[in-house]
Parts: sequence; structure tokens; C-alpha cells
Amino acid sequence: MTGTSAAQSRVLVFRLPRPAYFAVGFLAVGITPIALYSGPAEGAPARISALTLLYLAPVLAAAFIARTRTRVDAAGIRITAVFGSRRLGWEELQGISVIGRSIYAVLRDGSVRLPCVRQNDLTAIASVSAGRLPELAPPVLKSAPGKRR
Repeated sequence: MTGTSAAQSRVLVFRLPRPAYFAVGFLAVGITPIALYSGPAEGAPARISALTLLYLAPVLAAAFIARTRTRVDAAGIRITAVFGSRRLGWEELQGISVIGRSIYAVLRDGSVRLPCVRQNDLTAIASVSAGRLPELAPPVLKSAPGKRR
């Protein structure tokens, strides 16, 4: 790492948590009785039919979990979706916008949602941007209010 600072060589990857795959497993188990339905006859063996295509839902959900992410490094931001990705250089970026719980990269010609990025992550993104985004104060955690008696 000669000639680069620690902030410039840092890479942040924001993705869905690995336990999200448990939801895929539960979806596959829940679809099984419908996908292998053999008809109204009692005791009829399970069969392969058009309903078996329902198993595509867990496959697509797993692909969504595996592919969806936002990668931030010194060169810019890479947004990866299920069927493609987009690279945003820091020079294209006008700023960051927060609308509700969603974070958007504001460009000259519109804005792009940054998947898996939360408001608490903005401080880390600003530090990796090497001054291209203004530094933010670290988030202050608030505890839940106590119950009154």
C-alpha cells in the first residue's frame, strides 16, 4: 500500500445478512405441498406439474439475497442488483439523499437507490469517499424510553 492512505484502500460492502437465507428455506418448505399437489384424490402420489414452477420463487429469492449489494471504495460506488450492476464514480455524484428509510445517490440526471445502505452507514461512506462527501458526525444511539409506573 505505498502511496495510498488507509481510507483510500478501504472497501465497504453493504449486503443483506446471511440469515436471510433461512427465509428462502422456509419459503421452499411452505411451497412444497402446493408445488407437488396431485389433485383431490386421497392418497394419490405427488406429481410434477405446472405448479412445480413455484419452486422458482425460492431460487429467485436466493439470487436476490446473493447479488443485491452496494460496494463503496476510493473509486466510487458499485450498485449490484439481481440482473445487473452500475458503477458510479465520485465525480458523477452530486450528493446523498435520505428519503424515509432509503438512501439515494444523487446524480446530475436523477438519483439511484443504494440497496442495503442504512442511515447509520453514511459516516463510513463519507470516510471512504476521501473528502468527496462531507464528513458526518457518528450517529448517536438512543435507548428506548423506560416504562413509567
